[in-house]
Amino acid sequence: MDKKTGYGAFVVLAALMALMGWATWKEYLYGSGYAVEKLYGSLWFTLLWILLATLACYHITTVELHRRRAVFALHAAFLLILSGALITRLTGATGQLHLRLRHAPVNHCMNDAGSMMSLPFAVSLKSFTIEYYPGTNSPADYVSMVEIRDKQGVSEKMISMNRILRHRGYRFYQSSFDADERGSILSVNHDPWGIGVSYAGYLLMFSAMLLILFEKRGRFRILLKKMAQKTGCVIILAAIPAMAAASSLLTPDSLTVSAEQAKQWGKIHTDYNGRICPLQTVAGDFTVKLTGKDHYRSFSGEQVLLGWLFFPEKWQYLPLFEVKSKELQRITGVTGVARLVDFFDTEGCSKLAPYFRRMHSSQKQEEWLKEVVKTDERIHLVEMLLEGELLKIFPMRTASGALQWFSPNAVMPEQRDTMENFFARNFLSLYYDGLIRNSSESVVPYMDKLLLFQQKKAGEVLPSAFRMNVERFYNKIRLFPLLFKVCLSLGLLSLALFIVASIRRRRYARWETVFYGLLIVTFLTDTFGIALRTCISGRIPLSNSYETMLALSWLSLLTGFLARKYSLLTVVFGFLLAGFSLLTAHIGSMNPQMTPLMPVLQSPLLNIHVLVIMASYGLCGFMALNSLTAWTIWIFGKKGEKKQTYLLRMKELSELFMYPAAFLMGTGIFIGAVWANLSWGRYWGWDPKEVWALITFLLMSFTFHGQTLKWLQRPVVYHSFVVLIFLSVLMTYFGVNYILGGRHSYAG
Repeated sequence: MDKKTGYGAFVVLAALMALMGWATWKEYLYGSGYAVEKLYGSLWFTLLWILLATLACYHITTVELHRRRAVFALHAAFLLILSGALITRLTGATGQLHLRLRHAPVNHCMNDAGSMMSLPFAVSLKSFTIEYYPGTNSPADYVSMVEIRDKQGVSEKMISMNRILRHRGYRFYQSSFDADERGSILSVNHDPWGIGVSYAGYLLMFSAMLLILFEKRGRFRILLKKMAQKTGCVIILAAIPAMAAASSLLTPDSLTVSAEQAKQWGKIHTDYNGRICPLQTVAGDFTVKLTGKDHYRSFSGEQVLLGWLFFPEKWQYLPLFEVKSKELQRITGVTGVARLVDFFDTEGCSKLAPYFRRMHSSQKQEEWLKEVVKTDERIHLVEMLLEGELLKIFPMRTASGALQWFSPNAVMPEQRDTMENFFARNFLSLYYDGLIRNSSESVVPYMDKLLLFQQKKAGEVLPSAFRMNVERFYNKIRLFPLLFKVCLSLGLLSLALFIVASIRRRRYARWETVFYGLLIVTFLTDTFGIALRTCISGRIPLSNSYETMLALSWLSLLTGFLARKYSLLTVVFGFLLAGFSLLTAHIGSMNPQMTPLMPVLQSPLLNIHVLVIMASYGLCGFMALNSLTAWTIWIFGKKGEKKQTYLLRMKELSELFMYPAAFLMGTGIFIGAVWANLSWGRYWGWDPKEVWALITFLLMSFTFHGQTLKWLQRPVVYHSFVVLIFLSVLMTYFGVNYILGGRHSYAG
């Protein structure tokens, strides 16, 4: 009966995971409202969780789990978290409060069900302001000043992103605002009991996890001692060659400015995606978008951008646009690489125009039409440059006193100094005139004057010279595209060494030391690149898919470095996982641009949450590679005791990593819940990524119950289950980001 109860709990748990996965798909098809009403908020879904908790309690009692205090505390924590969720469901309430300036105080709000919810006090809006990042139009925070009237008197309070207002058991969060900026929309949450119980469960869970890791007679410590080996390291150095530059104003073919002039342009400040950066960054992104590389022929990114800017009549005849699909080749009449003019007919009309409606349709697109969309984006980017939209290089004060950056063709505010107006509006034409006359005496002073103009108008918000130099250095070396090639190459070579050593049944200690040394150098190089990016953006780089892939590569190399003594495989997997992470960041549909964070993302808890979750993903990647290797040995290896011993040893290696992987995943989930509660007003919202992270965590929990689930004790079955966990990780990260969407999605 006890064994059947244990199995029954896992059957219910498996059913819940399947239902949650199915619910995320239904949410994608019919919207979040449908998913919450029909699935997550239904009575039968709640009853399933209650049934799971009941079966778990009975099983915990019958197997006398209280004798193992740390494990018992962990299960008690899960029950406490479920109890907190049930209390929130039964007693909590959420809604929205819409306030307008100079309107009467409001003592009610609209709850999620669409009905009115009374408040035991009245709230009115005194002011609403948007704070911007210095010198840009990118919001840094939204701030509402409200007045609260109740029996105790009148008080004035501030509400902003990540700064909530608490009053008499109610919490108010800055949610949105009206388009005219004279109204503020606040999220309201009233949950006096559920949050405290859930938080207590989170704290108990974290404490229990630590106790399990440090338990002397625990499985983790036994595996740790069993797998330990000695090792050494070696350090190598690498150098980056410098590039020479020409000195004339134009290149010999007169297609663009000289390398020296391009370098001077690269130092100019510009407002790019709400961030002040060197023009070199804009030029690099522009060139990568057009060509897939940071250069074209022997031209740097700055030379490509300036060539298009000053000599479009020449560049429109250069082959820049790769045409892959046969349908697009038919449309343009070009096979291979097309020119800009190939996309227009003799009358100047776009050949892609007949497909615009299909391109922007919400229906599923054919592959060739996706290529048409990307090509149209590239053409539009060139048009933006020619219209001056990409060159916001003139900082000026508006009539309201706000500092904004303007492009040469924009309508600029009048300045007191008429010469400043003349300079800003005619800068490009004056520079071009000196350029075609090959007059250094004219061109050089214009560049100096532009830098002085920027310093005079926006000196207080311009990045320091050090930060600008760091960013230009970062752009020049392009460290991460090089690093993924290095990691994959070293990963394949070290894997070959491991295979040869396994076949010959001997160790190559010297070569293992060499690869370990290379791993250290690669890790330090990756750390250096991330440090550069942190210095440039002024924050920990974890805000988008590109940056989380960088974090995953760093954590993979760190794991390989720390876990080297357990097996050469950790070095192999460290290289391969880091290489594939960087490759994904390089070739995937990700955004490498460094932009200011949205106000809601400006929380240290978010950085910790992402780092912890990515560390768990990295360990799951290690285990998946280990299991795939075990599969290969199981299928192709010779039968015998050695083969079974090796499969068992690899299972124990995955078991060792499963402890920190699962505990990091659980910790990341509850840190994310706390952050969500501070930012959105609820610690769990059934967002697709939340759901799939929970599914992954619950799948991991199966692996710790080998005494109940005897089939998991077989090495091949265990390795198969590890691969299933990693597939869930892939769904959590890529599936949600690029298919299901949601608040956590980076796809937008």
